[in-house]
Amino acid sequence: MKSGLHALTLVVFILAAFVCARGGEMSLYVDGEEITLSQGIIQQGGDLLVPLREFGLQLGIQADLIEEEGLIRIRSTSGEQLFAIDHFPLYNDIYYIQLPELVALAGARMHTLGSDIYIESDAPHLNGIDASADKVSVRFDGFVPYEIVAEGGKALRVRFYHCLLKTQPRQVSLQGSTISSVALTKSGKHCADLVITIADDSALQIKRFATDGFYSVSIAFGRRPLTETEETISAYITYHEISTDLGEGPVKVNYLKIDEWRDHYRLVPAISGGGIGTLSSLRQVALEHGADAAIDANSFDTSTSVPLGLLIINGKVLSLGHTRQAVLGIDLFGRLSFFNEQASLFLRSGDTRITIDDVDKPIGDGEVVMITSGYSGPLTRGFIDSFRVVKIKEDRVTSVQEGPYVITDPQADLLIASGDARSRISSLHVGDEVSYGFTLDQGNLLITDAVSAGPLLYLNGNDVLDRQEEGFDTELYPASGLAARSLLATDWYGALVMLTVEKSEQSVGTDLSGLIELLHELPIRIKSAIALGGGNACSLVFNDGTTYREVSSGGKVAVGLLLVPTDR
Repeated sequence: MKSGLHALTLVVFILAAFVCARGGEMSLYVDGEEITLSQGIIQQGGDLLVPLREFGLQLGIQADLIEEEGLIRIRSTSGEQLFAIDHFPLYNDIYYIQLPELVALAGARMHTLGSDIYIESDAPHLNGIDASADKVSVRFDGFVPYEIVAEGGKALRVRFYHCLLKTQPRQVSLQGSTISSVALTKSGKHCADLVITIADDSALQIKRFATDGFYSVSIAFGRRPLTETEETISAYITYHEISTDLGEGPVKVNYLKIDEWRDHYRLVPAISGGGIGTLSSLRQVALEHGADAAIDANSFDTSTSVPLGLLIINGKVLSLGHTRQAVLGIDLFGRLSFFNEQASLFLRSGDTRITIDDVDKPIGDGEVVMITSGYSGPLTRGFIDSFRVVKIKEDRVTSVQEGPYVITDPQADLLIASGDARSRISSLHVGDEVSYGFTLDQGNLLITDAVSAGPLLYLNGNDVLDRQEEGFDTELYPASGLAARSLLATDWYGALVMLTVEKSEQSVGTDLSGLIELLHELPIRIKSAIALGGGNACSLVFNDGTTYREVSSGGKVAVGLLLVPTDR
């Protein structure tokens, strides 16, 4: 009985807390216009709460729920901010916000007169509209939220909130393939409606572009639905968010386009700060190296966290692939190469060249393996009764040991031989000068860095996807299933593209063929592209000038490809 009474009291309290915005007790005005809300205002003690999304639109704020990350993204003329969902109280499945906080987020001013509240804001101007038979673009001098208030049949109505018309309302009839008429009308003091009539059944495609002092929304129609937001991050970097459908369900794509990248940046691979065999967030790797952007690179063994395939950083081989696989190579001058490789590793000592079977992997019987400084993975596999261990520091042998175990040194490289392979390094003695070397059967001879990934998607403007040639089992999920994906691409004009596809409740992910389709859809002429990874490790990180933003599937990475300014 007590619990029932408590529940009834709580319901009465919540109902009593709601104050209708249309009632006589209180009125809200924005720039002199009284605002009527369909969702109630809540007054609790001295706090006044308003519906975040509905009232936010009146102040030029767009609130988007990112449910899988537990976040709400706030966009306004001041930029973009992320908040935890629990920052906003929830009533009747509606998120609320304290009115003073909303006013501050909008950069507005608030004062009261009696029981009425007046808010003054600086609404952006709608400066112009361009219409053709294929596309309509609306231009503003600042961010403006919008929503589709009516869509059906042959007409589409889009409402832009919190803006002032600096151009006259108009109606235009068009002759062409898709759009037959466009009308721009005023809807209330600070709203504008765009009504588009189309001649055939086509999918809606919306692109938003934002930079300092300029914002535009372009509407077109095509064979598949698409929404794209473009944001200027710096003089050379733009960030794009795309929502589309490749035939299997909704897909969310995020990518960075870096123009003239070789004039201002270096692309370098980097491992987790803990060394080979450890994982960390891509954001942490980017922070440690002062990168402006980063994307996950090659995959790793989930049992040891050791990278798979070829990995060369600053001329040092940290992982050696044994199958022919796609590689991204970076040469001494920062130029990129896309090719399929098979590499070999050796140690020079005078005129002697000693073949090394593997690097940073557990050693088996009858092998010579190089363990680089900082490696934290397992050292052996199976039973081995004796080892010969050569310790190397600064290109010189500092000790040679024989025995049934290996003594590690995190500050030195270890050349370990077992079984009959011990004779291969028997000529090495304390004090000998040595150096590492590697050979690639393809690729530029000046390559200093390389990351094995794949498969190759594009090469010199042509589709070259061939899973079988690169050893990808087409029956297994990583090669054929819908998953989170990442890729790196170049265009014909000196730009670099870092792209990820999300896998979440709002995005089904894509397969490798879907990546090819996405490349065809981009407004960029792709020259070469390589798939980097698939699954939980897919991440994209960039510095937006105030903080590092990360678009991630939630996993950690062993290797990242970092975009580092040339002046660092």
